[in-house]
Amino acid sequence: MNDEDIDMMERLVAVAKARFDGHLTIMRFTNNWRVGFYQAQDREQIQEMACGTTLAEAAEAALRAVNA
Repeated sequence: MNDEDIDMMERLVAVAKARFDGHLTIMRFTNNWRVGFYQAQDREQIQEMACGTTLAEAAEAALRAVNA
């Protein structure tokens, strides 16, 4: 993990604790990362999660989505 990833993780955890009862899911696949503030129950919910080619990109997308 680089400094940007660590910063994003800290931001994600803070938002998860403050707004989502601590729930945070981070998944890494072959081609992308997914981030959500819930536990995905099926493929459909995984596809709905914020996505990025890096952890930082996916985290940024997830944070933008909850602040929109």
